[in-house]
Amino acid sequence: MKPFPRGALCRAGSALILAAVCSVGAHAQAANYPSLQLPTASIRDYTAAIGGGSGTVALFQWREGAGPGMHLGLDAGLADYRRSSDLQLFIGGSLGKELLRAGGEQPLDVLLTAGAGASFGGGTTLFRIPVGVSIGHTFELDQGMSLTPYVHPRLSIDICDDCGGNGDNDSDVTLNFDLGANFQVNRQFAVRAAISISGSGFFGDDAFAVGFNWTPRSLGRR
Repeated sequence: MKPFPRGALCRAGSALILAAVCSVGAHAQAANYPSLQLPTASIRDYTAAIGGGSGTVALFQWREGAGPGMHLGLDAGLADYRRSSDLQLFIGGSLGKELLRAGGEQPLDVLLTAGAGASFGGGTTLFRIPVGVSIGHTFELDQGMSLTPYVHPRLSIDICDDCGGNGDNDSDVTLNFDLGANFQVNRQFAVRAAISISGSGFFGDDAFAVGFNWTPRSLGRR
């Protein structure tokens, strides 16, 4: 991504301060979006979502079962941020493993999550390696509908390649979390929405997303 225009405040500072503020700030909007990850493993489903915060994100997710209580996932999409003239392409993979299922003795579903992803654009590449847990509960409603609120905290290692334009890499360890909900309309279709609170200096601003989830008929939730 291109650096911010050098305003009066940047011109007044030293060259070192200018590089730190303008370069890191320029990359703060790279591919930041909610995970839209429920606290249960998928058998197979697909999600198309639109997000925002400091711009617009178009996101596609595919999750596929990989054994009892486990799935693999693929995220891909494009981001168009207001502070950059360059589109960001992002792609990542994820893993989910059920740790707990809600039952008579405790009400929560808990899913362990891990992943790795990268964002490309404007001559800079950003990498993120998150590990966390998605925690929530499903409330059954009438006519086969349900509502699942959840929270998804995660720690991530964030790496920015050539943020300062000098070929060096910068890295940080950050805490991020989502607050979201899934409204299951029927066995095949659901609406998902979430906000993401970011602690990253590279992936920066908080974000939100709304998406439609589809499960093939033969695999519809029971």
